[in-house]
Amino acid sequence: MSMSESHPPEPVDVDWIVNLLGKVKALEVHPHEEALAAILVEQALENARRTSTDPGVSLAAAFDLIVAAEYYAKVANKGWLYCPNNDSPLLIYPYTNVCTKCVLNGDFHFHQANKLPSGTIGRTTSRLLCVFLKHLFAINSRNLKIFHGTEPVDVIIYDETESVILLVEVKAAPLTTLALAVSVEAQTEIGNEGEPVPCLHTPTDNSFLASSNLQIILPKLEDSAWNYELISLGVKGSNKSTTWAYEQIGRVFGEDDQIFYRYFQFWNIAYSAYNKAARGRGTLPEPVYWLTNACGQPTPRPLSWPQRRSGEGYESVSDSKSSVGIDRTDDIKKGIYQVLKMAVSGKPKQTQIAVKTALLSNIHAVRHYDDYLLELQDIVWTLDKTGKAKKVSDLPPEKDIYNLFDGIITFTQSYVRDEWIEQNFQFQ
Repeated sequence: MSMSESHPPEPVDVDWIVNLLGKVKALEVHPHEEALAAILVEQALENARRTSTDPGVSLAAAFDLIVAAEYYAKVANKGWLYCPNNDSPLLIYPYTNVCTKCVLNGDFHFHQANKLPSGTIGRTTSRLLCVFLKHLFAINSRNLKIFHGTEPVDVIIYDETESVILLVEVKAAPLTTLALAVSVEAQTEIGNEGEPVPCLHTPTDNSFLASSNLQIILPKLEDSAWNYELISLGVKGSNKSTTWAYEQIGRVFGEDDQIFYRYFQFWNIAYSAYNKAARGRGTLPEPVYWLTNACGQPTPRPLSWPQRRSGEGYESVSDSKSSVGIDRTDDIKKGIYQVLKMAVSGKPKQTQIAVKTALLSNIHAVRHYDDYLLELQDIVWTLDKTGKAKKVSDLPPEKDIYNLFDGIITFTQSYVRDEWIEQNFQFQ
């Protein structure tokens, strides 16, 4: 047979994982994200040592701050509330539907929260959680690479040394985002007799946003009563930079590590209040509970509290669509499907690299874990193309079985069925 008549060479089988890694892009961390993550992670771990608390809880608190930087970068002229309370009137830019200052005294004044669209914040929190993980991997000497996934995979974490790949579904959302405030002089309006009278709580615009000294309202507990302090982020200016909030939060927390300690005291009480509410405790929650996402309708509901603009019933301080971490039921149900889809699409394929699958979030499903995940966390599965297997003995003895979840990984509580995940997601 001549050379011209020879058969073409057999095609080389390309390992599907190698092929996948050749298509995806590595996570790119911007300098302002890296700088703030470094400060917050360091302070979170130091705070855990200082307070003898679980490092994961401090990391979850710190994560809310980097998400807040993204919120603050998008602050607008509209959406402010004038609060005349006491001798220090403020314009307040809240992230739950209530006057942040007054609710600390149990006084509910409705005002529309300045929430970002759910699609936008979902992409943002997923990315920022990976920024946190990348820094944590580095300081824990974990040589792991993070990639953006392709449908149905959100994120890919690759351990080249151990030949392991983790396919991840990410659902993340903050527990709380602290309101912004601007100090103003007392506002007046014309009364019935034509004389100036003090304004009450009033929705208003901040026409001087570019020149305003923007401050974070940080609640603090003093002698069993809630007060607050104002932490200055400085003047934003007229530029449209998306990095100023990252830089200013980094400056404030980097210059004084006592601020993170005080912030954590508030955050941990708010987190505890969220946990207690999830368990249906009958007592009234701590006032800072009303600064957490998905906190529901005010208790007790004031007579002035408005009805819903659409549908029946009354407005919430924050509804379930803003649920914390992975606590939104729609997210849990989608996450379960996505993890199974990733596993079925990838685990049975031949590869030289071990494939793991996991759910990833900042905070576990505090309210809904028992109802939606507890009965599923220990499921193992396999494929049976005969359609006749009724028990394990009906399958070939060499048949592989797979975990539904190799891990449900969060800062606050994880459930892990895999040694590699156990080793690499311990943050001390």
